[in-house]
Amino acid sequence: MQNRWVRFVLALSILAIFSIPASAADPDEYSVFISGFSAFQKQEYAITVERMTLFLKEYPSTPLRDMALFWLARAHFRLGHREEAARSMALFFRENPDTPLRSAVEEELVALAKAYERGEPLPPGVERPTVAARQATPVAPDRERISRPAPTPSTATATEGKPKARRKSGAADPSLKERALAEYRAVQEKYPGTRAAAAAAERLEKLGAVQPAPVKTPPPSPGTAAPRGNSQAVDLEVGQFASADFSFSPATAHTDAGSGVSLPFEVVNRGNAVDAFTLETGFPQEFGSRFTDAGRPGVFIKETPSLAPGESFRGIMTLTAPPGMVDGQKVTHTVKLVSRFDPGTSLSRDISLVSRAPLLRMVARPDRVRVLPGETITYRFALLNIGSAAAKRVSFTLSYPPQLEPIVPAGSGLKKEAPFALVSEESAMASGENREFTVAFRLRDEALAGQELFCRGEVENRELRVRETFLSPAAVVDRVRGVSARSTSERLEILPGQRVIIPLTVINTGNDRETVTLKPTIPSSVRYAVYRNPGDGARQSDQPISGTFGPLSPREEASLKLELHAPADAADTSQIPLSIAFSPQGDPARAAVLSFRLVFTRPVVELEMKGAGGRLKPGEIAHLELCIVNRGSNTAKEVEIRGSIPDRIEIVGSDPPFSADRNRERIWLFPELGPGERRSIVLAYKVKPGVAAGTNLRIETSLSYRDQQGNSY
Repeated sequence: MQNRWVRFVLALSILAIFSIPASAADPDEYSVFISGFSAFQKQEYAITVERMTLFLKEYPSTPLRDMALFWLARAHFRLGHREEAARSMALFFRENPDTPLRSAVEEELVALAKAYERGEPLPPGVERPTVAARQATPVAPDRERISRPAPTPSTATATEGKPKARRKSGAADPSLKERALAEYRAVQEKYPGTRAAAAAAERLEKLGAVQPAPVKTPPPSPGTAAPRGNSQAVDLEVGQFASADFSFSPATAHTDAGSGVSLPFEVVNRGNAVDAFTLETGFPQEFGSRFTDAGRPGVFIKETPSLAPGESFRGIMTLTAPPGMVDGQKVTHTVKLVSRFDPGTSLSRDISLVSRAPLLRMVARPDRVRVLPGETITYRFALLNIGSAAAKRVSFTLSYPPQLEPIVPAGSGLKKEAPFALVSEESAMASGENREFTVAFRLRDEALAGQELFCRGEVENRELRVRETFLSPAAVVDRVRGVSARSTSERLEILPGQRVIIPLTVINTGNDRETVTLKPTIPSSVRYAVYRNPGDGARQSDQPISGTFGPLSPREEASLKLELHAPADAADTSQIPLSIAFSPQGDPARAAVLSFRLVFTRPVVELEMKGAGGRLKPGEIAHLELCIVNRGSNTAKEVEIRGSIPDRIEIVGSDPPFSADRNRERIWLFPELGPGERRSIVLAYKVKPGVAAGTNLRIETSLSYRDQQGNSY
């Protein structure tokens, strides 16, 4: 792959020697930007400020202006230059209000930019620690919420009726300490020799309490009377309470976009009885967060196993950073631990995820701003990765307008995949890498004057399924003389004898006032007329055009109407071609021609009669089937079938029944008969008794219908 890129760069370098003029972009432009970006990645913020300031001064209209402001503001912020950072970041947000990089900016810097934009005094600065100090500073504990358990019934009974003692602010409650000591001692007595008992002993030692050796009083022997005296006894039972330690190491993780990360955590049961704890995640679904047992990584859990007091559980929370996270974006969500024994007792931990992602940018520039048809225009493209992570599978597509014809040398690494697009081979790009290449185009002769030409670069990171689109500055087609014309349709289906109106628009594409000559090519069987609407806002009759109209100002549009009267005897599906040319008097060779084709459509209904002819005895029933079918391309209206029945023939039945009976004529009516549609009529009849042998009898039928224009057939 690297050898292909070497050949690609060599081929394009040879092409650039002959095609890029002296006015092309300075080749040091992108290297200055990349040097400033690389300095930021190395935490050399002073160099970043120097390079990005120089870059913006030397190239004020660069397409990379937004990214230069972005890195400049963040470098000032890291150096503690609050005002300069706020000014640059406010300008970045003002020029790029919809940028997705807002989520990658430090929250304090965003607040500074907003305050600067509102004209408010900036808040006092905070000394920013060095890299070594930040690494040595311990991570502050995450926020947590611990719900204290309600007092046990025995405690409530013992304190009921006693006045509550007032405490000074900050003074410890001695009853709470005594309760804690009693509960820890109860754990030692109930679970001797366990880790829970050892943890309870450790807590007692920290509280300054010495656990005396338990003295067991032997039970009284049978028959021995209990000691009498003025004494009372109260039986107490230690109530269960829920408590736990919940910790992640670390609480903030850096990961590549689209990659997974594992965060170990530990849960310690600090309650006084066996308990289990439910794990709840606040991460959205696209992060795919799950919990597993550290001892069984493939098993997903939603709750810890039952833990004895002081017993711990180690697990792992797995996350996947969504591919759409931008470089430096930080998201923070809460993970919650809830006691099964007491759902009101819970702990929350804030987990932060900081993404590392490639950030691909493409800059395209033409070597000239105006170009004539037939000339060559060369575009210079630069592809940069200004993200903190490498892009492993990068390809790009160069889309160009149809007025341009690419001239791609062999071995350039680009291939024509779509009608108006060039596609590169897939490759990898390291962080801070810059690649430059050129593509030459020839402007086609039919390009319109004054038209703006844009080349669009679409960069795709196939690993993360992220696409970015970048547009080149416009190159304008130089002025030429000529006209163009358009119509609503080139193929018209009409009925014979129909009158149709075709709207036309003629545009002067030249740079001077132009008179246009009208040259129609229409057969003599079709009557026509061309009208122009003055278009001055007043209601006026359309003005017929004899041979010329105008003059038209540059880019002025003239609205015309072509009126056609089709011949009434045209056959179904027959066609008549016609055209009309509009020639500018300044350059008749640049005529615009509109071609039309009239396709005639009409119904063609045929009648077929099927029946047993020959001899028929009086009283014998016979059947006659009448079939009609529309073999035309249009719908037939008011289809009527008339059957003339002799007096000596008696109608036995008809399916469907006839619609009318007029003077021995049976009439069947059908409102419509679509193209290809078929209808059948079955008529049952017999010869009346008494008809002499050899008498000739005839049943006659006739068919009539209309088309949608009202023509009768």
